[in-house]
Amino acid sequence: MAAVNERILPPATIGIIGGGQLGRMTALAARAMGYRIVVLEPKKPCACTAIVDEQISSAYDDPEGLERLFAVSDVVTFEFENVQREPLERFQGKKPIRPSAQVLSIAQNRRREKEFLESSGFPVAPFRLIENVYDVDEVTKEGFAFPAILKTADFGYDGKGQKNVESASKLAEAWAGFDGASAVLEEKIEFSAEYSVIAVRSPSGEVVVYPLCQNIHRNHILDVTFSPPIESLDNAEEAEAISRRLVEELQLEGVLVIEFFLTNDGKWIINEMAPRPHNSGHFSLDGSVTSQFENHARAVCNLPLGSPQSLGSAAMQNLLGQDLRKAGESLAESSLSGEGSHLHLYDKGEASTGRKMGHINLLASDPAVLDRQVNELRERLGLPRLRE
Repeated sequence: MAAVNERILPPATIGIIGGGQLGRMTALAARAMGYRIVVLEPKKPCACTAIVDEQISSAYDDPEGLERLFAVSDVVTFEFENVQREPLERFQGKKPIRPSAQVLSIAQNRRREKEFLESSGFPVAPFRLIENVYDVDEVTKEGFAFPAILKTADFGYDGKGQKNVESASKLAEAWAGFDGASAVLEEKIEFSAEYSVIAVRSPSGEVVVYPLCQNIHRNHILDVTFSPPIESLDNAEEAEAISRRLVEELQLEGVLVIEFFLTNDGKWIINEMAPRPHNSGHFSLDGSVTSQFENHARAVCNLPLGSPQSLGSAAMQNLLGQDLRKAGESLAESSLSGEGSHLHLYDKGEASTGRKMGHINLLASDPAVLDRQVNELRERLGLPRLRE
């Protein structure tokens, strides 16, 4: 196995668990640097099929599939955190796993994530664990602040596994809907906007942080990201400082996204984190000196990290299945006719409702011009304006 500070140089092989769009864009960036790519993904074809050297078509926790992946890879990473930790632990010490299985375990379970963040002194919303009816009774008796949000501890994303709980009297009914699954009850935070920070750390300890992103959601799915935000913030450096401290606390190796709420009184609260490239970092493909995908590949191979500096004011417009169906054959024309537009499609097959099928990046000289370009693009795509 490579030593911690050893470079993994091309034409080495990077193994990726998961064959979705994040794996695809990471693979494209790594291939441009001369790496070979092997992906473990049961679905074939997938977003990665056409652009990797080999696809191992087996379940993410399949012993034979993992054996093959680790046998042919010099380093293994993943494109989503819903990968079981236990099967990976068999390979620790044999090949580098970056980020580590421990970081993966923390990020994939809301209980472990919240407990880690709280115990390490990071700002989180008040929360309680709900694992049985006694916990429900205790929370009700202690006067926990409602309204609140109840979230399953495991495998939640894009708003899945979440329920609004307006009062203590509604908690038992809400938790019963999870069929006894472990859950985390979080106080609902009054916030002015949602933000994220993309941070990267290499095994050698080098850290780079991308400019703050402002995120706007549609039906619990990311709709548009602006980086930097359209309206500048006096305390953006605080979010960056929190993110730098977090990647060091985790001893991260790779990309980490930290999603924040900015409260109405100007305080940063961590909502959740993900140890992988992230939807809110897609703008970096065209709006940064080095994309999050290239820096993830650099980090897992312990190469010098690239500059996260912005090339201007950037935005990312997600394209969901219904957006592609609505645009039809005019998609490319609608996407690219505006100034500073770049179309990225993921080759994922069926354009089902709510499925992330691609995105459009826009780049402008200043935030006001970018804001106009985004709304003009949305008008051409038949999407509502972001603001009047």
